[in-house]
Amino acid sequence: MSGPAKGDDERRRLILIVEDEFFIAMDLRAALIKEGFRVLGPVGSVQGAVDLLEEERPDAAVLDVSLGDGKVTPVAILLKSLGVPFVLASACERSELARDAILASAVNVGKPTEMKHLLDAIQALGI
Repeated sequence: MSGPAKGDDERRRLILIVEDEFFIAMDLRAALIKEGFRVLGPVGSVQGAVDLLEEERPDAAVLDVSLGDGKVTPVAILLKSLGVPFVLASACERSELARDAILASAVNVGKPTEMKHLLDAIQALGI
């Protein structure tokens, strides 16, 4: 059995993962690949995500809110400026997210993340 044709690979949607917990990041990556997405990252820091976004533009992103080097807010702002939709996969409470307008309006599938909910949320982005 041969792999996907080159054109097929180019049509698959690219999802950025920003998650600093290694095993969670790998689970997210595996679930997205299994569903036919290409994955950018995962990356575990704000600066790492910004660096990746300077090189490549994803179709959507999955963001953890609390990273080792701070909140993901600068990444969310950059994604919005690029027109890239995102969902959150975070244990942050709604009240904490409400303090930051860009995060307050995003769908949060929670943590631990049920992969079906994550995939449903990504599909709902309309990418």
